[in-house]
Amino acid sequence: MIPLRRAARESALPDITPLLDVVFILLIFFILAAAFAVHGVDMRLPKSSAARAYAGKPLEVVLAADGSLSHGGAAITLRDLAFLVARNSTGEIRTRPILLIPDRDASVGAFMATVNAIRDNGGERLVIAAQPTPKATLQ
Repeated sequence: MIPLRRAARESALPDITPLLDVVFILLIFFILAAAFAVHGVDMRLPKSSAARAYAGKPLEVVLAADGSLSHGGAAITLRDLAFLVARNSTGEIRTRPILLIPDRDASVGAFMATVNAIRDNGGERLVIAAQPTPKATLQ
């Protein structure tokens, strides 16, 4: 018999749709994993009976025991801090709070210089990190 219909040719290219599905699922997984990754600094915080939990996305500044400052893992100076705070406090309707994470062994002078640099440049929403202690009861 003579075939009346031509046989349909199969494409020589493989179907990459499943591969794209897997790539996009992996991309979403890694984006979500990076968003929930916790980055922290091991600090000896001062103790306070007035300490309470804080939630939010503040501008974090770390004051080390030797008086050095860092933001986002990079070392900064008081001048850099002043620039960061001034940029944070202008142009936005609601500014982010500034979280100061001091080491317990940091000097009072370095702490006050940091607080003054923040306040002098418009950092009105200053939060100081502290280790909670059990509250003493009055007898």
